[in-house]
Amino acid sequence: MTDRSFAERVLALWDFRDPAGSQVRFTEAADTEPDQQLRQALRTQVARTQGLQEAYAAGHATLDGLGDPADLADEPAVRALLERGRLYNSAGEPPTAVPLFQAAYERAAAAGLIGLAADAAHMLAIALPREQHELWARRGLAIAQGSADPLAIRMRAALLNNLGWTYADEDRWADALPLFEQAVDVRRGAGDGWGLHVARWTVARALRALGRHQQALAELRELAATADGAGDTHVAAEIAANEQAVATPPEH
Repeated sequence: MTDRSFAERVLALWDFRDPAGSQVRFTEAADTEPDQQLRQALRTQVARTQGLQEAYAAGHATLDGLGDPADLADEPAVRALLERGRLYNSAGEPPTAVPLFQAAYERAAAAGLIGLAADAAHMLAIALPREQHELWARRGLAIAQGSADPLAIRMRAALLNNLGWTYADEDRWADALPLFEQAVDVRRGAGDGWGLHVARWTVARALRALGRHQQALAELRELAATADGAGDTHVAAEIAANEQAVATPPEH
């Protein structure tokens, strides 16, 4: 089993906007999968869908059914560690999650599972204290750089986005914008439709913060004309905020 081929299969089953539907697909895939390692890895994604529905106890029970990660092959073990960590982190227990993400990163990196290593770095950049966010985002970007693994590509975009928001939260919008723009390029290259939509919105948000309202409006109006953007209240709110800024005379 290779990380790349399985990553393609997993990504095809996911719709993060519909975790309940994703749970059905992953459960069916696991129930009909004859290969034990693949079946175990698919079960970890069932746990992730449960976590996204805030069914944390059910997610832990799903992972408990796989046994100790130390007894599993590399890919299901890393995925089990990641999903256990995500369950704890989403439930507001990042100190419990961090050692699981660290173990996932170390085992994935040692096994050459680049996409999963980047995912673990991405989670560490979220769960650790703020002063360590950039370190782990940069580490994840370094390991994902140049990889053809579809998960590594997706994680590169996520890491660029998260690092950009780390800067934005510090009011460093000029540093954030190039990262958001890179994330757009990665999402476009990966054919990630909804991810591309969100990434383009994020660029527009940075442009507004930098006072580049006409550029932001051009991007947002293009988004509003797409299927994803037509009903997106975030797009509408950004358009309104930029229009108000343009219409408001500057203070002297």
